Amino acid sequence: MKSKRGTMAPERDDEETRPEDQAESGGPADHPQNLEIPTDPERIAAEITRLRAREEELLRALAEMTNVQKRRKLETEQTVRYAQESLVRELLPVLDDFDRALAAMPGDPGDPMRAGIELVRERMMKILEREGVAPIRSAGQPFDPNLHDAIGERTAPPGIAPGTVLDVAQPGYMLRDRVLRHAKVIVAAPPPLQPTPPSMAGGNIPRPPDTIPPALDERDR
Repeated sequence: MKSKRGTMAPERDDEETRPEDQAESGGPADHPQNLEIPTDPERIAAEITRLRAREEELLRALAEMTNVQKRRKLETEQTVRYAQESLVRELLPVLDDFDRALAAMPGDPGDPMRAGIELVRERMMKILEREGVAPIRSAGQPFDPNLHDAIGERTAPPGIAPGTVLDVAQPGYMLRDRVLRHAKVIVAAPPPLQPTPPSMAGGNIPRPPDTIPPALDERDR
């Protein structure tokens, strides 16, 4: 069977698109290479200044965000590190009661009551030490206002420098690197000043002012 003449040729799928169609469909006409580049030096300098200012703003925002993250991390660590601070503060008076009870009891090492109190206090102190609690060394140490609270003074005995802690009225404690309670102490006072005897003052002894007798009245003459 012969084919019909004049049969229409199939349409070509790869038919080239007209330039105006390419521009409308976002073709090469919209390529960044075809964008207009400013050539005016003033416009170029203004654009560079704007971009640099924008870069500085972004860098400042990034630095601020980093600082905020560091502060939050530090606050979280501090909260976890000192979470038991309030509980430990409430247990310190119990330690004071143990110390006062031991001080009031006789020093017989064979006393079962004293041995029991010492054992309970020792166990309690070990539990607190595991939480980071440590007593402040005070007796014989120089007075430190960051660690001690002076409640009185006493004349320094021979060989003791003024400002040395002589006695501890209430022990202080540290919680890791933070002062949990200041130690109440008695501090050595400087020796009193001795007045200089008049005989050693030499010519510096003050003389009484000269006195002039009052004038006589006309009736007394």
